[in-house]
Amino acid sequence: MDASFIAAIRMALSVLTDRILTVSALLMTFGLASWAMYAPSLERLQIAGGFGIIVYLPSLIKERRREGPSKQEPE
Repeated sequence: MDASFIAAIRMALSVLTDRILTVSALLMTFGLASWAMYAPSLERLQIAGGFGIIVYLPSLIKERRREGPSKQEPE
């Protein structure tokens, strides 16, 4: 196989895995929030809130690593 074809496939898989990770996190958070709102209690709301924060950390870390260190321009 051609090296450029393999590089294109690798990039496409990278984008798809990022999207799948984000969509699955969104669906899981929605499901847990629905469960918490069905019979609200303090414990359920805390679990849903904590999960909603923690589930997006891998996506956020991966996005920050991809951007690299940001350098601010002097004003």
